[in-house]
Amino acid sequence: MRELSMTEVQQKAVEILLYVDDICRKHDLKYTIFYGSLIGVERHKGFIPWDDDIDIVMPRSDYDKLLHILQGDTHYNLLAFETREKFRYPFAKLVDPNTTVKTTQYFGGEDPGLGVFLDIFPIDGIPETKEQRERFRQITEQYRLNMMDTLDHCYARSYSLPKALGKLLLRYPYHRRLVHEGNYTHWRDLYQKEALSIPFGSTEYCGYLEWIHIDWGVFPVKWFMEYEDVEFAGHKVMAIKARKDFLTLRYGDYMKMPPEEERVTHHPYRFYEKDR
Repeated sequence: MRELSMTEVQQKAVEILLYVDDICRKHDLKYTIFYGSLIGVERHKGFIPWDDDIDIVMPRSDYDKLLHILQGDTHYNLLAFETREKFRYPFAKLVDPNTTVKTTQYFGGEDPGLGVFLDIFPIDGIPETKEQRERFRQITEQYRLNMMDTLDHCYARSYSLPKALGKLLLRYPYHRRLVHEGNYTHWRDLYQKEALSIPFGSTEYCGYLEWIHIDWGVFPVKWFMEYEDVEFAGHKVMAIKARKDFLTLRYGDYMKMPPEEERVTHHPYRFYEKDR
């Protein structure tokens, strides 16, 4: 296999984004480029130079419709609850099938089909008050962690081999007790039931559930009502009109470049082109 350069990874990720953009426009589905990728839009008109993936978020109903369309896709592989018997993330990844990855995380539970990807996050309705949100997040986060900790050896995940091996031994009794209480499917289904319990738009706020205990993870629903085209790597893609409000909330002075030592990818992956 040949290792892909950062430029090649970014080019393939853009191709996936444009493929999804075309589907969304044809089916009147709304998405927004988001998180660090949105900094890329405003500061670089494309990728943050050291970033190796693209993030988009979608209101849950549009997310579900997109995944239904992508399940039968032959161009890219959809990694999600809907297509995998076991999958560690409560969001979807759309993957270039001609690529693969090697990860520096031991026992990470990554899907064997992972390659260059587009992350697709669902945005759900969340409770109105901070106290209610904290309780809601505690429940969903525990289900998410339980789901991962019942996946084979995923309970021992670590970026250090000695630590991973130590966890494999020390956390095994916990893993067995958890599996006895409920297997992966049990915890995944509980997570999904809770995630869908507050429909998007039925409350004033929304968010991706893993982060709703933090101020920057709580968004007004009205932010996801208006969209416009923005430039990304020479192409037009969708973004919310309120993107500067989000970027300020999340990153502060998002136009300021970070220190040079922080200009590195935070993902544990190296990407490769598969042999043909």
